[in-house]
Amino acid sequence: MTTTVAAEQTTVVSTKQTLNFINDIQIPHNLKNLSTYSKFLALYTRDSNTSAPHSMEEKQGCKFGENWSEFMELIKNNEPRKALLCEDIFETCLPTEVSNKFTNSMNMPLKISEYQKRGESQIRGCVTTVENENEFNDWFIFHILDQARLEASDKPFVPADISYHEIFADYFEKKLKNTVMEDQWNSQGRQYFIGRVRYFTDRFLRIECVLPAFPCKTSNRDKAAGYLPDKGEEFALRRLLQATEEVAKIYPPGMKVWIVSDGHVFSDCIGVDDDVVNTYTQNLHNMYQAIATPGLDSVGLCGLNDLFFSGQASPHFDARWIEDSKLEHYTGTKICSVSEASRAILMKGCDTDDGRLRKQIGISGHPRLHLFRGFARFMEEDLSQSSHFENSSRKRFKKVVSKVAFNMIKRNDAYSNLVELLFPHHLRFSIHAHTNSGPKFGIKVVSPEQCLSVKSLESVEEPKFEDLLHIPTPWHNCVVKLCNQDRYFLIKAKAVRDAMEKGTYVGVWKETKLALGEGGYYEISKS
Repeated sequence: MTTTVAAEQTTVVSTKQTLNFINDIQIPHNLKNLSTYSKFLALYTRDSNTSAPHSMEEKQGCKFGENWSEFMELIKNNEPRKALLCEDIFETCLPTEVSNKFTNSMNMPLKISEYQKRGESQIRGCVTTVENENEFNDWFIFHILDQARLEASDKPFVPADISYHEIFADYFEKKLKNTVMEDQWNSQGRQYFIGRVRYFTDRFLRIECVLPAFPCKTSNRDKAAGYLPDKGEEFALRRLLQATEEVAKIYPPGMKVWIVSDGHVFSDCIGVDDDVVNTYTQNLHNMYQAIATPGLDSVGLCGLNDLFFSGQASPHFDARWIEDSKLEHYTGTKICSVSEASRAILMKGCDTDDGRLRKQIGISGHPRLHLFRGFARFMEEDLSQSSHFENSSRKRFKKVVSKVAFNMIKRNDAYSNLVELLFPHHLRFSIHAHTNSGPKFGIKVVSPEQCLSVKSLESVEEPKFEDLLHIPTPWHNCVVKLCNQDRYFLIKAKAVRDAMEKGTYVGVWKETKLALGEGGYYEISKS
């Protein structure tokens, strides 16, 4: 249903208006960042016999890898104890005077937690600061150690005469990378990219990538034609599958892309019920199974609930730990208890905002203010048809949208932090535009060869999109086939419906044939 706010023109709010809109957003009195993610200083793996390092990821300028021998000696000499939550985890504490050598004088005691996962010969370990210690933090550390994708670290290096890392970087640049005006691929991104690739190619293993995407369809029917995956998702999945097939021809172990759905991260913000996200996700899985090559493990699909409620740590979770993590809901969606628990864990474990975001969006010209305005404009349009706001004044609607945008940025940051912990060595792809300097690299999930993104049926040239935060995607558009051109286009559903209502075009909606892996789309011709 179109509400009273839909007809209003979207405007850019001033900095003063921005502050007024978020004045009643609740910010804790203690603004210190207490998330578990912020405590992580290093995530590593080592040989269980020789203690030689297999892999190391460090934050905040720490130097554990640089001083590895001394670091290992300290662990051995301090007699690790079994963790209270899990007897398979052994903990060592380093006092401040010792830890400063590894942390650039952070002046914090440290805790080293080590864990040998079943089926692996290596030891997984992490270093965290000792502050705000509680059972939730212990569980979260256990969960990250168990679920982080570190199994490749256990594999030996394999000498090769071919520079596969260079070959793959060339392929990515030519076939997948979304290039923007201020692209920094050549100046620094390529070298960062190659460093990530070598984690896999030096071991002659399948290159693995992670793509947070495929959340669900927007609730705005002027954008998407329905709630289920359609031709847009089909094109996107086929593009990723084609990429894995092409990579296998230039690098024998091939490539795998993990689609990590962010549907339940944002569903309550974007006006979509949790069960609608579940239905979309199940249909996406079915579509992929229908088009995938049997026996080839090219694409993996998982979501927020999968990331938190699987593995050895899951049975140890206690819901009482997140009772103080109440989330605000602004769009009237139906909430699933499991998804709500996942969102609460996400924010308690990975939210790094300690009040800075609120200050930053009050500063004229600040990049986060620009980001906030982009989210607000986008969500104002996205929620304009929500029945939840049909009796709302324009002022109240904009105020709520500002709160939604604020929370979406916080959740987006938290989810990015979670992906960093769980996929520490994977290449990180994004559907949003990036300068491609790392750690994230933008890709066009639907290629122009498959389906060209357009704003109008009368102008089939791909336009420049002002909001690079939201490059056209299958979940905010629909696919139309122009029979007279025998071509597919990605466009807003309303543009197609309006053209048919005016009589300029005639056509029909072709229903999805899930068993065949064929997504639904409009098929139209000039009248």
